[in-house]
Amino acid sequence: MKKNYVGIACSQHDPAIAIVNSEGEVVYAESTERHLQNKRTWNTFADDLIHVEYLLKKYTDKDADLVIAKTWSGKTQLSLKIIFLLLPLFKKKMIPYVYNVYYYLIESLQNVYDFSGKSLRFQRRMSNPDVNVDVHNCDHHLTHAATACYSSPFQEGVCAVIDGFGESTSTSFYSYKNGKITKIPGIKKSLQSLGMFYSMICKVCGFDPIKGEEWKVMGLAPYGKYDESIYEKLKKILDVEDTRFVSRNFSVLNVYDELFEMKLKPGHSSIEAADIAYNGQLIFTELMSEILTQLHGKNISDNLILSGGCALNSACNGLLLEKTPFKKLHVYSAPGDEGNAIGAALLSFYKDNPSKNVPAAQMSPYLGESMKTEVMKNCKEHSGLKHKILNGQPLYQHVATLLSEGKIIGWVQGRAEFGPRALGNRSILADPRSVEMKDALNSRVKFREEFRPFAPSILHEYGEEYFENYQSSPYMERTLKFKSAVWNKVPAVVHEDKTGRAQSVTRESNEKYYDLISAFNEITGVPILINTSFNVMGKPIIHSVEDALSVFFTSGLDVLVIEDMVFNKSDFE
Repeated sequence: MKKNYVGIACSQHDPAIAIVNSEGEVVYAESTERHLQNKRTWNTFADDLIHVEYLLKKYTDKDADLVIAKTWSGKTQLSLKIIFLLLPLFKKKMIPYVYNVYYYLIESLQNVYDFSGKSLRFQRRMSNPDVNVDVHNCDHHLTHAATACYSSPFQEGVCAVIDGFGESTSTSFYSYKNGKITKIPGIKKSLQSLGMFYSMICKVCGFDPIKGEEWKVMGLAPYGKYDESIYEKLKKILDVEDTRFVSRNFSVLNVYDELFEMKLKPGHSSIEAADIAYNGQLIFTELMSEILTQLHGKNISDNLILSGGCALNSACNGLLLEKTPFKKLHVYSAPGDEGNAIGAALLSFYKDNPSKNVPAAQMSPYLGESMKTEVMKNCKEHSGLKHKILNGQPLYQHVATLLSEGKIIGWVQGRAEFGPRALGNRSILADPRSVEMKDALNSRVKFREEFRPFAPSILHEYGEEYFENYQSSPYMERTLKFKSAVWNKVPAVVHEDKTGRAQSVTRESNEKYYDLISAFNEITGVPILINTSFNVMGKPIIHSVEDALSVFFTSGLDVLVIEDMVFNKSDFE
């Protein structure tokens, strides 16, 4: 009997669904926030009753048994209940904000975990009452590790999972060899959390970690400078000892009190918090580098596989091969909690199929939905909107020419990327040669802070020409240093500290996007495009034709390309 596997990321934030077929292929993975168009979808279960009916029909075999794999184990529920009962005992010793956040996190995780999977089970049994539906509960950090390891190009490596918190620890370490993931013995649990440390920095800088605004800390940090008093205050919080994070003193709660006294006041410019961001990012990188250096000392592998929320810190990731003894680094496109949906589904598949070999090829990030054909057809026939129909090289040449003329373009092709970053299929694109382009994008398209940087998508073969110590970065997962000779050549993607969060593009990874950048390179001599996610601040990346048109007509986009349809605002004047 065939079996299909549905992984459900069932944390209280960033829920997602991944589907693995009976051959072990990931046929679908997407965050719930995309189709709901609700950023991070807090306290929401991924298997919406109506949406999963559509997913099951499209991506699973009707007569197959179903395994629902959750990204937290059953034992966690008992632990959460105990913590929930004990938490009020510490209320007087905790900052109200911290206490309230912990209270909400624990309560909502219990709720989301309990309900996740019930709609899936209902819909499968309604469509075929004869199939079996089983539920697997997976260890949270192990699902992180599985997504990271199974998506990597490595046959062997050492995997580090570092996030806010998992199941009784904030860090977990695994060896990976020939498709087998094994927890490294002898490492004590880490109750202190690097992820929570960074969330606190985010809050003190005046941003909101609940909304996932840690990105803003990374963007702001290069505008700051080293400040000994801030640095020493932050250094009191965490240290690394025997491959785990520990508190440097017993008055860590008092340190947080001091930090909150530094918190940026409402009405003040974010730039005023730049020194806090700089020193917080500096210490984050030092702590991450130290714990990974100690991990390398276990003599398991020179290949590092990194996952967990802390692996989203691209500014740190770009320095890890320089600051640790590791020789290679892999970070998948979805290292956060949404990515665990893949890990849970694959863990369940390989549990049932232990002799099945893990594919040697690196996993594609393009696992989400495509634009619906029926909606595209309706748009062409009934919208009344002027548009061109172009395909292949004529499309790339036309769009590349518009880009070279300074047009800002919404670009929608194929299946959506899985993870928080646009990788050329749900992107807003622009010319990196323009000094004014960064401000134009922030002010009239993205509607966000002026200090926020934009990423360069670069043809992989030109990487060494533009970046110092170039590393392939297929998922825009690491920040690299631009060579001084090109600073003035692509100023719109050179950040304040002369870095850029690079995306290495190959024809094998994304043929259409590669050919578009190649066409732009032929016109301009620059093999780079500005690539930012197709959304406005506070909203998820667009999911549908309707979403794309909405952003196009309510922002400063000049041109919209959806598959073969090209809309130009100049045609509507």
